[in-house]
Amino acid sequence: MTTKEMFKERMMIRKTNPVRASVLGMLIDAVQKNIRELNREETEDDIAKAAKKMYDQTEATVAEYKKGGADTAELEAQLAVLKEFVPETLSPEATKAEIQKILDALAPEERVLKNIMPKLKAVPGIDMKAAKSIVESILK
Repeated sequence: MTTKEMFKERMMIRKTNPVRASVLGMLIDAVQKNIRELNREETEDDIAKAAKKMYDQTEATVAEYKKGGADTAELEAQLAVLKEFVPETLSPEATKAEIQKILDALAPEERVLKNIMPKLKAVPGIDMKAAKSIVESILK
């Protein structure tokens, strides 16, 4: 889905599904801001990255609201919409397999964290924190 398609959907549903329309609007803004800063065309990966970032932020906000006993129904509805755009997180086994592919492609002297981590960022659905700890354990 592109931001143009998202915009069309947003316009059609803004009266019937205001939560989804609001989330789509925020997602469109985040993606367009990113591509303007990077001065390039939009990709599906841009949407996934923006959605993941928004999902994580909203999830943290929900946790804080729950600590304070506040109502989180609207935020949880936003999370449900964002979940559609967030790529599935790879399992630890799949993450390890992706790391191994990258290590196999590198010469032994190039197998250092600063060479591996940028390549991992290109893998959709990878949990970078988990990947870093796996890479560090392999490199020891």
